[in-house]
Amino acid sequence: MSKTDSQVAVAIQQQHSARVMVVDDDPIFRSVTRKFLEAIGHQVVEAGDGLEALKMLGEVQPDLVLCDLAMPLLTGMEFTEEVRVEYPSLPVIVISATGDMGDVAKALRMGVKDFLTKPLSDYRYLAEAIDVVIEENSSVGEQSDFVSRWFHLEDGEPGGSDEEKELHWHLEYLQQNPNAARELLTALLPEKDSALGAWRSSYRLLQSANSLPLVFDYTWLMSGQLAFYLVDADSAEDGGVASTLLVRTLFDDYVRRLQHNSVDLKGLARDIEKGMTCANGTGPVNALFGSIDLNDGSLSILPAGLNCRWENGQAHFNVAGGKKLGENCLGNFMTKDLALNDAGKLTLSQVGTSSFSWDIRLV
Repeated sequence: MSKTDSQVAVAIQQQHSARVMVVDDDPIFRSVTRKFLEAIGHQVVEAGDGLEALKMLGEVQPDLVLCDLAMPLLTGMEFTEEVRVEYPSLPVIVISATGDMGDVAKALRMGVKDFLTKPLSDYRYLAEAIDVVIEENSSVGEQSDFVSRWFHLEDGEPGGSDEEKELHWHLEYLQQNPNAARELLTALLPEKDSALGAWRSSYRLLQSANSLPLVFDYTWLMSGQLAFYLVDADSAEDGGVASTLLVRTLFDDYVRRLQHNSVDLKGLARDIEKGMTCANGTGPVNALFGSIDLNDGSLSILPAGLNCRWENGQAHFNVAGGKKLGENCLGNFMTKDLALNDAGKLTLSQVGTSSFSWDIRLV
């Protein structure tokens, strides 16, 4: 580590000390990173590839893993997937030279906490990312407000660096490169088909290649519910990419903390709208949030600018979009307890841009 790097490390006021595993096949990067992290108070262990790291995890028990993507024997993506299965509560930060938005999106879908690019122009960004992740992980289970913790709010005012408030993603790059933004957002879409027990889910999405995409995601919950959202990234006058990524981040965290409790759509939307007031680069966007209770066969929808239609084989219901997400969508009328029966279909169509249909059925 150079004298300048050492001075930077000393200047950083370390808030959390952690045991960090650095997984990278580049010994120079591992050495420089280790020296920096140790200088700011962390303990560091190294692994030269994903396979070696997996063998060490049980014994080392790190608080956090820093992982490259391009490695021999076991790639960073394969390693991250194994970690998600074997150690679901272990946070992972990816540091990679890849410029492939598909790789970034896949890593994010696997639950990585942050994605930094090589070469690291300033190691302080790594220190900040580690500090945020460790703080968040240590706060799991506490009743403090997640959005306030994420954006480091005090007395309702935004704090921290611009990089923190922008969720550490390269939003400026994505805003200036619509093709890369489109590639990333499209890659975040889930598998077309999935199942939970006797229930099957299948969706179809057609959209223009000349606009930012309609982004859909859903998750099966252990409580017997299914939570989902749709965001039209192209509907914002400015900040559609940032708003869509923010929705995805806070939706995933909401689901992670939900455990066996019922989905509170207004609570979810409230958290996201609060986040939008704190994060740089976001703007009001058309969206909707919903939950399906498979136990009693009912659907609830909170619209946030997107009109939709629900059919269940016996009747159909049109749900008006109301105010956009970011414009107090909590004031919109929330449709509750629509019947699912043995099958239902959610559809929406935006002339010239997108067509979406989602089927849920009992087989």
